[in-house]
Amino acid sequence: MDAAALLSTLRARDVRLWIEGAQLKCSAPVGALDSALREALANRKQEIMALLRQAEALKSGPASIVPIKPEGRRPPIFAVSGHSADVFWLLPLARHLHVDQPVIGVQPPGLDGSEPLNSMEALARYQIEQIRRYQPHGPYLIVGHCSGGTLAFEVAQQLVAAGQEVALLALIGSPFPKMFGRASLLWVRLSSYARALRPGAFTPRLQLRRERLRGQELVGPTALAVRERVDSATIAAVREYVPKPYPGNIDLFVTADRWHRSHLWRAFGATIREHHVGDLEINDWLFGPNVNILAAALQARLDQLQTPRPFRESPTLAAEGVSRSADATPL
Repeated sequence: MDAAALLSTLRARDVRLWIEGAQLKCSAPVGALDSALREALANRKQEIMALLRQAEALKSGPASIVPIKPEGRRPPIFAVSGHSADVFWLLPLARHLHVDQPVIGVQPPGLDGSEPLNSMEALARYQIEQIRRYQPHGPYLIVGHCSGGTLAFEVAQQLVAAGQEVALLALIGSPFPKMFGRASLLWVRLSSYARALRPGAFTPRLQLRRERLRGQELVGPTALAVRERVDSATIAAVREYVPKPYPGNIDLFVTADRWHRSHLWRAFGATIREHHVGDLEINDWLFGPNVNILAAALQARLDQLQTPRPFRESPTLAAEGVSRSADATPL
């Protein structure tokens, strides 16, 4: 039984767990904890404490932190937002990652109607503040796609400059910043229209369009206008951004979007790993039936970085000072 299933079983038996100081405490009706549950709780103590801390961080954390997939013991991926301010772009991908891999989205300011930021450096500072309130110290796993790749790049720059370790900087289908110029984006739109007219291309693109419209209906016209305002400000920030050499590794997940000119990122990383995922465009990878292939490429890289996170084994719950009474007891 894993930690999440154990918590579920304990809740069903009215067993309450919480952290007080550095101790895990328990309040349970008499007879609720049988010997098997007591042993499981002892063996999973550190995992349970980690899950409880994670839940508390999400409950009391900043509104900009969005738990896309909060469960898991591995270090979380922080998915920074792109120009659409949508942090759920990684949701289909997250579902295909390791069951123990948390994914946390970071939203930009301005979605509450406040003034959005139009500087990439300021956007990165804001997102780092949210990230470090959730996880004060590295190593950090930072991921961005489309314009969010530029933001992820600047977030990593500032984290490293602050003495933090960035274990992963992954740019997934991320155009080089200068490709967000007006002329380049106009060419992309015209090319998209031409591709949509090809035989067999209309149906999946229509489905994607319907999904986007459905999302717009859910947020409503006012929220949509606010999101478009944030979108414009972020695009302006990307256009003005001038990358500087990054002292770490960049993982480039290269798609068939040739206009991205992602090869230009090569000059800005101390080392570069390129992952050519196949002959599909980024939206087809993220939202299409082949998302598992992209997920496998990202997971392979994450597995290379993964190191065991030890937790202390306890032979019995009684050895940790557990009582079966309904009184609060440290574990």
